Amino acid sequence: MHRSLMVKPGLLLIILTIDLMNYSPVQANITQNIPQNQKQLKAQQSSQQLWEQFRQQQDVVRLQQQQRIEQFRIENKFRQQQLRQPNTNQLREQQRREMDVFKIQQKFRQPQ
Repeated sequence: MHRSLMVKPGLLLIILTIDLMNYSPVQANITQNIPQNQKQLKAQQSSQQLWEQFRQQQDVVRLQQQQRIEQFRIENKFRQQQLRQPNTNQLREQQRREMDVFKIQQKFRQPQ
């Protein structure tokens, strides 16, 4: 009888030890991986936000360049026409039409 009383607590101790050995590494690994995963996720989100900001800035720069080129083209065309000295009324009317078209284009190109 004395022997069976010793076996039961010993058996319980062995079961608990094995259970802790199986549980502890898994628990340690989970707690270690969660902060690393969170850091990676935050880094990915911030890099995505930076990339989006960069792309938006590049879009704005390209749009501004296109607007400057278009304005230069119109002004250059006007200067060339002035050198030829056509009828001033025709020239003014043409310039007015081109500027109206340019203004409309600018309205549609402006970022929302």
